[in-house]
Amino acid sequence: MSTGQMMLALGAVILLSFLILRFNGTTFTAQEMTMDSKMGILAISVANSYIDVAKKKAFDEVVMDITKPTILLSDLSSTLGKEAGEVYPDFDDFDDYNLNGAVIVDTTTLINPSKSASPTPFYITSTVYYITNANPNTPAMVKTWNKRMDVKVWCDGLVDTIRMSTVSSMW
Repeated sequence: MSTGQMMLALGAVILLSFLILRFNGTTFTAQEMTMDSKMGILAISVANSYIDVAKKKAFDEVVMDITKPTILLSDLSSTLGKEAGEVYPDFDDFDDYNLNGAVIVDTTTLINPSKSASPTPFYITSTVYYITNANPNTPAMVKTWNKRMDVKVWCDGLVDTIRMSTVSSMW
């Protein structure tokens, strides 16, 4: 085999190596994107479930008082958050979901069989505040008949944090 043929064979091997590396890199990126998409869908499901449970609760603690025939704006809670002795998931009204920076860990959503059946934890935090009809994206400094809840959900396998919001109103 001459030197020229040897150089062509070496060049062909180098090109084949680059082609294999490129293919493996593309495959890995596609698998990573697929896994991120699956985790994103699960995180959205966790956020939706959390919001659905909160929306089924009473608007405010005072609403559950059957001795009050009429509820005035001044009767509503000044402090949004859970009352003494309440713990998640046993909240009784919408504003109990104002966690003040606390994080709830949901481990019931996804079991990963490749990791000895250990659950993938999703972390949830939420903020509840009064809003006005004129500006529903900004917390109101006064009590209103509308409360907004902002929910954030994330996990270790997710690139971005899922953010969702809902409004609860009393008419």
